[in-house]
Amino acid sequence: MKTKLFHVTMLVMALAIGFTACKKEETVKKNTFNYNQKESEIGTAMGLRFGESEIAGVYEISMILFEKTLKIYTKDGYPDSLSGSGDVLLLAFLTDNINDITPGEYSLNTSSAVSKAFTIDTDESGLLVNIVSFESQPAGALELYSGKVIVAKNGDEYEVTLNLKTNVNSTITGYYKGKLDYYSDYKKKSFLQETWFPKPLSERK
Repeated sequence: MKTKLFHVTMLVMALAIGFTACKKEETVKKNTFNYNQKESEIGTAMGLRFGESEIAGVYEISMILFEKTLKIYTKDGYPDSLSGSGDVLLLAFLTDNINDITPGEYSLNTSSAVSKAFTIDTDESGLLVNIVSFESQPAGALELYSGKVIVAKNGDEYEVTLNLKTNVNSTITGYYKGKLDYYSDYKKKSFLQETWFPKPLSERK
């Protein structure tokens, strides 16, 4: 009898462990970025191609992650305006591909970010807090100081994991899995270029 009880107990434990493992495997990560105890759900993920940087063979592609509370409007198939309010995370990738963000690990380093591929251009990256409209400045523009962004890609789908430090020693973490709506900003001037990119983020207070 004791032997049977032992076997039944072991079977129940094995099933419990298997069920727990299945639950862990089924856990789905949310598309969000997190700052200052606020979790911002990502609604739109946009890619802007800026062409070749100042360094030959190094191209800048910005990934822009809009909080779900912001809505992008297009005109003639190109971003034109925005409504709502929320936060926007800008990541300017320096990569070796003019069209796509090459998978890999991208580091943030203020001393070398403009000199080579697989880094983030900190002058053009940051967190814009509480965007209300493109006619007004955000309530806060936080610069990125250090950290890394890991990019994986399967077909047209990106998987991005980030862990960043800002210039005020706060942390931004985030995850995004999905496609990017790509636009070539070096071919056509956009509202994004006019509003955010005329000069480095660090000069816009």
